[in-house]
Amino acid sequence: MFKSKKTESIAEILFGLLWFGMASLVLVLYSTNSLSSGIPVPKIFMLFYDILGIIPGSIVQMCISSILIGHGIYSLVRKKKF
Repeated sequence: MFKSKKTESIAEILFGLLWFGMASLVLVLYSTNSLSSGIPVPKIFMLFYDILGIIPGSIVQMCISSILIGHGIYSLVRKKKF
């Protein structure tokens, strides 16, 4: 799908950042009682919230997305293709 490993790593980092931002936003909105039912959340991410709850689900998603970001950065540095 991607033409090079560099592009794949950058896409992985961007997806991780987007996922981390979404989880952080849900956590902050829930903590400030501003979370309404009007925020669209993809069903695959909603699985975390349904199983674990809002706060633990957000924390787990932030940890997983951090690992994804770290792996993307590691892949970029390992190949030395900045």
